[in-house]
Order: sequence, then C-alpha cells, then structure tokens
Amino acid sequence: MRLPAGHAKRLFLGFTCSIMFLIVFALLIAYNTEAESSSFIKSNVEDYPLTINIPTTRPEVTIQFYRRLGFKTSDGISSGLDVFSMEKEGTPYRLEILYTKAPDKNAVFNSVSGMSFRVGNLDNSVRDLEAKGLRFVERSGKRDGISYASLVDPNGISVKLFEP
Repeated sequence: MRLPAGHAKRLFLGFTCSIMFLIVFALLIAYNTEAESSSFIKSNVEDYPLTINIPTTRPEVTIQFYRRLGFKTSDGISSGLDVFSMEKEGTPYRLEILYTKAPDKNAVFNSVSGMSFRVGNLDNSVRDLEAKGLRFVERSGKRDGISYASLVDPNGISVKLFEP
C-alpha cells in the first residue's frame, strides 16, 4: 500500500514531533525531581524537626511540664483529640504528647528514653526552671568536659540541659 504524495512527509514530521515532545517532557520531569531531591539533601536538621512521641496517661501534667521548659502549642498534621503537638524555637524537637489509657509505666512505645537541650548558661537555666517549679535530679554533673543538669518528666523521660 502506498500513501498519497505528501502524506509520508506529514507522518514522519508528526512522528518526529511526538518523539521530541516525549524527550522534552522526560527531561522536565527528571530536572524537577533532581531539583527537589537536591534541595532536600542540602537542608539542615533544624528545617525538619525531630518528632518525639510521649505516651502518657496524664496529658495535662505532661503538657504543663513541657510548657515550663518553654515549649508551645504547635499546629500540625497530627493535632487531634488524643495528640497534643508542641515545639520550642531553637530546638530540633517536636513533641507529640499521646494520651493513652495504658497505666503501665513500661508501655513507653514509640518514644525515647531521654533528650538534651543546649543552653547558654547552665546555672541560670537551672535557677529559672526551679523557679517555675521543676525539680532537678542532678544540678551540676560533668561528663567529657561538658557540664549538665538533668530532670525527669512526669513519664520517666530523662531531660538534660547542657553547656559545652
């Protein structure tokens, strides 16, 4: 079967344009994906807070404790009836206080055993927090040349303040 005169050229031109369109489209997708992933790789941990889950049977007491440490309510995807999100400017932590009915203190699932905060002046920070009603387990520890103080939250999670 033979095509009428001029149709072969048009088919070839249409096919060539379609292929070129697909190549340009593929390059745009590849460039956009590369740009997104390279910006993610270059970002700091401060740009993406670490989420720490704190399961508790007493959310009001836990929220009050972390407010005394300077955390504030944050709007987030996980905010809800049983989850209370908190953040503190200058820290990479985002806390999610999870209400649980489990009375067992060993049921600290999806949580951490401790966290640390760098402070400018350890003595002043300890005094300020004690004035807010927090009690320290250790006021002036020293390890590897770093001074620290530690306290425990209402759920048994160790909180350390350190001054390099």
